[in-house]
Amino acid sequence: MIAIKNITKSYKKQTVLKGVDLTCENGKIQALLGANGAGKSTLINIVSGLIKNDDGEFFIDNEKITIDSYAYRIKVGYVFEKPIYIEKLSAKEYLTFVAQMYKLPKEEYPNRIDELLAFFELPTDNKKYIEDYSKGMKNKVSLAAALIHQPNYLILDEPFDGVDFVSIQKITRLFKDLAKKGVTILITSHQYDVVASLCDNFALLKAGKIVFNATMPELVEKSKEQFSATENPVKNYLESLMNDGVESQLSWSK
Repeated sequence: MIAIKNITKSYKKQTVLKGVDLTCENGKIQALLGANGAGKSTLINIVSGLIKNDDGEFFIDNEKITIDSYAYRIKVGYVFEKPIYIEKLSAKEYLTFVAQMYKLPKEEYPNRIDELLAFFELPTDNKKYIEDYSKGMKNKVSLAAALIHQPNYLILDEPFDGVDFVSIQKITRLFKDLAKKGVTILITSHQYDVVASLCDNFALLKAGKIVFNATMPELVEKSKEQFSATENPVKNYLESLMNDGVESQLSWSK
């Protein structure tokens, strides 16, 4: 599992994370919620080894991870909010590069790449570079790259941004199937209707700390007292916690 313990991070005089504790259980899909600027991407980038935390520690499979740890990365697939591609490559060329970086057997990865291109409905030829793809297509490339080595963990920051509705339904079904096989998934998304139906646990990051980590039935119970008369009680409950009464921009279609 992923165990995050007392993680802190400051930028100059601003403290973004003030002792974050979170456990992502094996085979579960964990949502990390929070308003813009709450520190979700900072926490994701620390757990992904992109930036260094000031204090605290985190573990993957009981192995303490630092910014200098590398061996564990073969177990993890990543999608970042602002991914960096080799944009003068096609999707197929980029996935080939990623497969080689993960040192996948050369006899295996061509079929794996073809499967991923087909699943995400990405171009199978090399006529168009990633730089010319739409935002949704670029995110599909990121997801394909995250899955190519069949990792035990997925760490996903806004993976559905710009992705069409039909593809989102396919991807969420895939994530649920992977979780059943023991894959642990940590995900942030502003598309709360998607995470509401996808995730097992919902952690709220606010003021630099995790306010709670609850299941959907627990959230429903918590929202009853104040918001039972509203159309979307859980959505309204989360909005009230995240924004202290300020109108939010949650995307919640049901």
